[in-house]
Amino acid sequence: MPYDRLRRRLTESDSPTVTTLPDGSVDHFCTVAEDDAESPETRDAFGREILGDRSSFSFAVEATEPGGQAVNAAKQLHALGGSVTCYGHLDAPVFESLPFDTVSMGAPAVVYVFGFSDRDVMFVEAADVAEWTLAEVRRVADLPDVFGGDAVCCSNWDSVAGLESAFHRLSDADVPRIPFVFDPGDIVGCEPDEIGALLDAMAALQDAFDVVYSANRQEVRATAAPLSGPFDHDLARLAAIRAETGVTAAVMHARDEAAAVTSDDRLRVSNYSVERPVRHTGGGDRFTGGLGHALACGWDWDVALACGNACAVSYVESGSTGGPNEIAAFLDERPPVDS
Repeated sequence: MPYDRLRRRLTESDSPTVTTLPDGSVDHFCTVAEDDAESPETRDAFGREILGDRSSFSFAVEATEPGGQAVNAAKQLHALGGSVTCYGHLDAPVFESLPFDTVSMGAPAVVYVFGFSDRDVMFVEAADVAEWTLAEVRRVADLPDVFGGDAVCCSNWDSVAGLESAFHRLSDADVPRIPFVFDPGDIVGCEPDEIGALLDAMAALQDAFDVVYSANRQEVRATAAPLSGPFDHDLARLAAIRAETGVTAAVMHARDEAAAVTSDDRLRVSNYSVERPVRHTGGGDRFTGGLGHALACGWDWDVALACGNACAVSYVESGSTGGPNEIAAFLDERPPVDS
């Protein structure tokens, strides 16, 4: 069972060196505030309020935290004991509290996260990132320092301009061949030519790294949509993505399971359910961190998927990023799941 083996792995003292990049955001966690009525508990209820007679709403900021996909993944990697450096857009005082090394390349986005019982709604004031280039990276660090550890976790293709060009330029970079975990972010709704550019860039990046494409179920389906189908299940979509790009692995993370297609295997690892989530936003980034940690440590693929699942679900249930002891305790408190 992968979760049993994960428990044993968590007791070991692996401390891989991992880089995360390239985004960053100041996250304001909010609730809709009502003086004379109950606040809407679900997104549907909020939608009905918007479509009704009301034209204005009040809200309260409950907490402000350093965020962004790269930052959230770095939080998980650090919690698991990794030596982490986050290269992102971190020019704001809130990032000074982070317990790992950071290198800022500009101003962050500002995000307002409205929490509801079913899912969150986010409003984003995007950072002014004209283009994320390797020249900008070289301005703050040498490429071997950025890409020369045990793994890289990269996120947010959809909102960081320039990653396409950077991936192509990295294809012939003189860097070690290490796992490069890539989560594209919310690409649902992208045009076919945009998805084609994404697939071409991953294929180029594979020339230099062991690329692991990691996306949620909706993003996997969006990625596979332009490819030859029809597809009768998500493993078939992952296989098609891998065949099209030649990447080392294509991975899906979802509420019910994680799945992967590699050159040797097709794997599915069931996930734990959460009855009362504390946080919806950020679980996928903890999956990225858990997966990246496991691959940097050289763990088997099924254990790596289990690690991503456990990190994500633990965060969604508790609202805090778990380290080895917290993740192990989380697993100990739950009955086995079919894997």
